[in-house]
Amino acid sequence: MLASFYNKFRRITTNHLYFPEIDGIRFVAIMLVLLFHIHGYFAAKAGFPATDTAPGLINTLFINGDRGVELFFVLSGFILCLPFAHHYINHGKTVSLRRYYLRRVTRLEPPYFLAMSAIFLLHIITNTTSFATMLPHWLASLAYVHNIVYHRASIVTVVAWSLEIEIQFYLMAPLLFRILSLHLAVRRILLLAGIIAIILLQHTYTTPFITIFNFAQYFLTGILLADLYVSNSAASFFNKKWIAPLAAIILATIIYLPIKSTISAPQLLAAHLVFPFLIGLFYYIVFKNPVIKQVFSYKFIPIIGGMCYSIYLLHYTIISVLGRFTISLHITDSYLPNIFLQIILLMIPILLLSAIFYLYIERPFMSGKWLDLLLKKDKTEKETNMQSEFE
Repeated sequence: MLASFYNKFRRITTNHLYFPEIDGIRFVAIMLVLLFHIHGYFAAKAGFPATDTAPGLINTLFINGDRGVELFFVLSGFILCLPFAHHYINHGKTVSLRRYYLRRVTRLEPPYFLAMSAIFLLHIITNTTSFATMLPHWLASLAYVHNIVYHRASIVTVVAWSLEIEIQFYLMAPLLFRILSLHLAVRRILLLAGIIAIILLQHTYTTPFITIFNFAQYFLTGILLADLYVSNSAASFFNKKWIAPLAAIILATIIYLPIKSTISAPQLLAAHLVFPFLIGLFYYIVFKNPVIKQVFSYKFIPIIGGMCYSIYLLHYTIISVLGRFTISLHITDSYLPNIFLQIILLMIPILLLSAIFYLYIERPFMSGKWLDLLLKKDKTEKETNMQSEFE
């Protein structure tokens, strides 16, 4: 029965290869994002005194939960690059760019369109925003240009800003992946130099709105990670048992490293230079160390991680709607027990509603079958048209 439940919710992959540890990483990333937004809502609405907050480490965990976005960016670079890395490095089969771009559209766009449209209608029905005000923001969000047009996050749901960054990467990714066709030393030096150069540029130039420029180092780290993974570099070293506790230390460093403007400029630059490489190193340990791989593949962890896209699309709206009711529920006059109460009260409906959306909306579009049918239909129509030209 448990196996049947697992298979029902397990992520569908087009190549029929499933690596649960990747969904385990997604679990960590999405949990950090959930903690960040639940804490942000509670801190803004609960009315507790500023001095009455959670202990330092816990409060920092909540505040730094937005780093889950950077975790997703590195993972996106890695996953999208893998088939290209196999082609360029291991002389595997050529990746069809047509199929690559169609896959991005058919996999991500339908759930995104339905979720954004449902949230748009919810705003109108509940009178939180007028139709005339909301409509252009909804259209800009659907076109993934809200950051560019309005220079701020979408009022439909603020989390859509990061999906716009992802789309910008998807468009240029195949060109970036060509770097893996170069000699091993050359491509890795170029990737390392690119990551460092982008971070240095970010410290000297500020963009008027958020674009991929602000996060390019994470996608490049994902490409470098794909190179190392396919090349199986130093696999025997990362296979050792003592590497497992090192992974926990690196994860804690990723969460608690000061990368925000609360430290001196030289320290901030050093932290920013180290940060993407820490994420890449942590992922490589997850992929290559059997102990850590088993932890990240354990039962419910990859199941929830596999639903991360649905959770990401819906969670902020669920927090905003249900938080109005849960925020009045207190168990003491202290901050810490009440923030954990809010996490429990909101996490349950977030996971349940996201699971329904995932099962009936997102997961069906994970299958490549309907894309194959689309391609087959398109091919048949072309052949018919060609035949009619000669008749």
